Amino acid sequence: MVVAHKHRISVGLGNTYKNGSRCVRIRVTYAGGRTDLHTKLSAEEKQWDSKKQRFKQGCIIDGVQFNILNATIDTYIGFVDDYFNKASLREATPTLQDLKQQFNYTYKQSGKSQTDEFFFVFDKYIETRSETRRWSKEYREMFARTRQSLKAFKADIRFTDFSTETMNKYLSHLSKTMYNDKIAKVLSMLKEFLKYANQKNYPVNKEFFEYEPMLQQSRKAVRYLTTEELKTIISLELEQGGSMDMTRDFFVFQCFTALRYSDIKQLKHDNIREVEDGKYEIDILTKKDKDRIPFPLSKVATRIYEKYKDNLYDNGVVFPVISNQKYNDHLKELGKLAQLQGEWIDYQYKLDKVEEVKTPKADLTSHTARRTFVVTALNEGVELDLIAQITSHSDVEVMRPYIASTRKGKQKVVDALDNATQE
Repeated sequence: MVVAHKHRISVGLGNTYKNGSRCVRIRVTYAGGRTDLHTKLSAEEKQWDSKKQRFKQGCIIDGVQFNILNATIDTYIGFVDDYFNKASLREATPTLQDLKQQFNYTYKQSGKSQTDEFFFVFDKYIETRSETRRWSKEYREMFARTRQSLKAFKADIRFTDFSTETMNKYLSHLSKTMYNDKIAKVLSMLKEFLKYANQKNYPVNKEFFEYEPMLQQSRKAVRYLTTEELKTIISLELEQGGSMDMTRDFFVFQCFTALRYSDIKQLKHDNIREVEDGKYEIDILTKKDKDRIPFPLSKVATRIYEKYKDNLYDNGVVFPVISNQKYNDHLKELGKLAQLQGEWIDYQYKLDKVEEVKTPKADLTSHTARRTFVVTALNEGVELDLIAQITSHSDVEVMRPYIASTRKGKQKVVDALDNATQE
């Protein structure tokens, strides 16, 4: 529970400048402490009414009339009152140091300086954190895109701008080109940065840390290949050693090992050892989860490995894997060659509006392979915990949707209903 203290405000003249005028300062007393907020206003003794704590009626300073000057003082006082009121509503403890910092940021810097500071700090954050925390290229690019989205939304944005109202407008801006799943990732990136900025005492609007929008998440189909579809791809007649032949090999190897693209790319001969004549075991530290996954290679995976094991590629890797983008492009072409039929139907949300998104089953991706591994294993009765260990899923719960996608999983529900209604 936060103990409430009443703050007091007085306005007077402070430091004397070289021209003889004195700075107008706002003195705030709170919880036994005191701080002076120095404004950009100044006055001579004869221009100041110490009793009313305002500029005297009729005076003009640098072409600005007294009533405008006094209104500016009222704005400063309103800022101080608003700071304490918001803290009370949040049940947070205000501090004079924080008040002074926010006041100076708001009134002592120009709007351009504040904007320059925001994006300068963001750039420095990306640069230093990506190095010290060993961010992947993809993770760094996600932060860069978040920065770009803020620049496109409000080019002059400042730390103090992140109110609930502004965030609602930002989400509306993002929803023009993004679904909620991606919006949630952008918000996560932004929260990570602003939490850092707040710890470094930049005046982040405190409303931001209470902002928890309700974002309905997508309902996506589990995209995998049936056994028949996988056999069709395996039996395709392709030019030996051609790009599509290699793409097919990489993809099928993934389907039988559950390795991600990043793991296929770094897979070396040292990660595969022959345990018996013609039988191999794979042991690799996954790039994403940093887990070791030792398990035997299946017959299909073994045939593919033996096809490449005598070839020499850079860094001793097993496969000459191309870029992720090019690989996925080739996979879509492979899906068309296999004449995969049908569509995956996803339900995506933009804020509270749902859209039906259809994707041809022929549009294969490297992720399709891992899902094929999981669903095929489940259909054959392999325990979920064991599959999770092989696929390096730390949380079994994230794999629950796969169960509903399996042929046997669905059949269990139908059989149960049939049994319940038998006469």
